[in-house]
Amino acid sequence: RYAPDRTPMITSAIRLADGRAVLAITNARDITRDVRAERMRLGIVLALGIAATIGLSLFLARTIVLPLRRLARAAARVRLGRARQVTVPRLPDRRDEIGALARSISDMTGALRHRIDATDAFAADVSHELKNRIASLRSALDGLETLADRPDLRAQLLAIAKDDVRRLDRLVTDIAEASRIDAQLSRTRFEPVDLGQMIESMIEAREARGIENQVRLAFARPRKDVAVVMGEEIRLALVIDNLLDNAISFSPPGGLVQVTATVADNEVLVSVEDQGPGVPPEERETVFRRFHSVRPEGEGFGKHSGLGLAIARSIVEGHQGKITIADREDAKSGARFNCYLPLAHLGDPGIGSE
Repeated sequence: RYAPDRTPMITSAIRLADGRAVLAITNARDITRDVRAERMRLGIVLALGIAATIGLSLFLARTIVLPLRRLARAAARVRLGRARQVTVPRLPDRRDEIGALARSISDMTGALRHRIDATDAFAADVSHELKNRIASLRSALDGLETLADRPDLRAQLLAIAKDDVRRLDRLVTDIAEASRIDAQLSRTRFEPVDLGQMIESMIEAREARGIENQVRLAFARPRKDVAVVMGEEIRLALVIDNLLDNAISFSPPGGLVQVTATVADNEVLVSVEDQGPGVPPEERETVFRRFHSVRPEGEGFGKHSGLGLAIARSIVEGHQGKITIADREDAKSGARFNCYLPLAHLGDPGIGSE
């Protein structure tokens, strides 16, 4: 039953012991009011929950979904080969994982641009060098056809052609070596290399073969297992080989090339010091450029491609090191090439405690 105000009526009948019955009727207005109040509270809570959910969704969309979508679009453009046209948002104000991801992708894209530019520059340098050598070789061969009655000139042109072929051969070999370095170092598992022992073996081998112009080699070898680095021995040997070649070629007849390997500040320093003309300060970066070759007077043509020092620096940097040029410490004429490599520590693969 309902009262006129549409609130339910509660009716109860009780039989007494004497056979009479008592009928009780009351209005459930208070209960109805409480139920309606609870319904109102529940509705408010649900409305607030829905509003909070919508607000949180918008917040997440703004702070997570949209930045990730921007990064995804940028990554897609990079994948399509448009790395130069893409500006990856770095989100410098974000200190969370998304900000770290954005900066990592931006740095990766920058490294990719740098690699593309380096590849383009390398291809242009290679093309220029090959064209120069081929043009010289073509001129010599054309001259051989037109100078049949001049044996002396034909001999000179033939010598030029042979020199060009020799330089082309050296050039192609060094180009192949330079193009493989980065890829091979990224895949190679570094192992402990005792630079003292390696350099001593290399110098002994050179002395056994004989050194041009009676140049002498001196090496102050450190104690065994002191100058140890993590790296690829073949590549590190190529670095030392190129530095020795450079020092010997610029040394005067009977000159002395001094090699040292010392340890300081968690680094191994390998120095190669010659008695040549030295390198002016303004040219100490230039000599590491590809195909830069300033050779001493009288050296045979085609013995160097101009890639030796560039290859050496690339290998050293691939081992997290650096290579620099300085004057001799005794202030005499000559150059000092310093090669810094990180010292191996206990815990590195292949390095155990005694």
